[in-house]
Amino acid sequence: MVTTELGACEWFVWDLRRSNLIDRGQLDQIVGEFLQKNPRAEPPALAEFLVQKEILTQFQSERLLQGKTQGFVLGPFTLMDAIGTGSMGTVYKAQSKTDQNWYAVKVLPRRSMWNVRIARRKVRSFEQCRHPAVVPFVDVGTAGGMHYLAWPLVHGETLGKVIEDHGKIAPDLASFYLLQLAEGLNASHQQGLFHGLLKPSNIMVGEDNKVFILDFGIGCLLAETEGESLVDTMSTSNSVTSGLDFASPESIMDPQNLTPSGDQYSLGCVMYYMLTGKLPFPDGSVAEKMMAHQTKDPTPISELVPDVPAELLAIVDRLMKKVPEQRFANTKELVDVVRPLAGEPRAAAKPKSSPDVARQSAEKRVNGAVSQLRHGTGGSASVSAPTPKPMSLPSRASFRGEPAPTTATFPAQTTREMKHDDYVYPEKKAAEPENVVPSAPVESAELAREERLGTMGITVSAISACTLVFFLARMLRLF
Repeated sequence: MVTTELGACEWFVWDLRRSNLIDRGQLDQIVGEFLQKNPRAEPPALAEFLVQKEILTQFQSERLLQGKTQGFVLGPFTLMDAIGTGSMGTVYKAQSKTDQNWYAVKVLPRRSMWNVRIARRKVRSFEQCRHPAVVPFVDVGTAGGMHYLAWPLVHGETLGKVIEDHGKIAPDLASFYLLQLAEGLNASHQQGLFHGLLKPSNIMVGEDNKVFILDFGIGCLLAETEGESLVDTMSTSNSVTSGLDFASPESIMDPQNLTPSGDQYSLGCVMYYMLTGKLPFPDGSVAEKMMAHQTKDPTPISELVPDVPAELLAIVDRLMKKVPEQRFANTKELVDVVRPLAGEPRAAAKPKSSPDVARQSAEKRVNGAVSQLRHGTGGSASVSAPTPKPMSLPSRASFRGEPAPTTATFPAQTTREMKHDDYVYPEKKAAEPENVVPSAPVESAELAREERLGTMGITVSAISACTLVFFLARMLRLF
């Protein structure tokens, strides 16, 4: 087909060829048939025809009509639609040419530095972490000057969207979410992996109230040593700032200090948001919020939501301790404490005693349970919620055409509307007692203010004081 036959659609057809979205022979045949019936057709009409034939998606059609021909094909992935924009880049729904499965592909800005060696090392480490609540980091690459990260696509609504649309989460359902999140974090922490940027927008709520932790792996890459980081300082700063409402005190002072203990604090902030529908520190500037995470306690949950069980309040309080050593020793310990609360849904009754007395009593029970777990005492079996069946999330080897080990699978999730009165709880099921390795008890004494602030905090305070004295001295000399 010669170019003179294309008429007004000539430039659009040439852009289609450059995009590599359609095979050249297939494209010429389809366009030729369309123009025979519509010789005076304009590009929008041809684009609409290709969308109706499901040869292009609406997203691809709109971009092509805008003259954008690059970036549709990244490695084995073909971008089909835009899902959203995050602090580091835009996320797209994409299909793999290798296994035809769907993936979420995050495209990073061109300015970002790129160290494929570090990124691929993280991909390999995620192949050892298989848990239904963890969406693994499966591929990285560079194509046409664009950098991308890929995860299997899961369906549902983000926790942030659920709370925005329906308000706070009921305590029983929040406990069920907490158990799944803690189990997923524990499986990752045991492999030396941590999230580092846990927040409601990175938690997906799917069918049957299964939760999925998204963007797992980004925090690990941002925490690499200087000169070895995956992305530039601006992208790192944007990521940390976007998650400031859920960031741990230690990561605020040092953005590269992302640890498993920091995941606990972020999880505590997420739980606070779930139970109250409010941020722990909703007011103030960025600097004021940073200081609040360092030195202040949020409004007690019991004042905002009186019917939350005291045991759950004590768990959230412990997760949000300012000092890492005062949190749970590890997420395995957290899982064992949360499991009895999530195993049996019940309507939370208001405590008969005063809130302060009930809170202190609950803290003693939680601390006692932790002490028994650490020292191997007690030994009674706890009530546990059945673990969701594992999902068949593709591995790096699978979509690259390499043989992969057989793994357990569960059906793909489907999108549905989430409602407060629509959640389903698993049946009560007794769990076998687990062997717990004893560890040293956590000191409960309050640390000094200097230890809370840390070296950087003290330095910043000293510089601020010196600056203030200097300006006061200059003003006195003027008078």
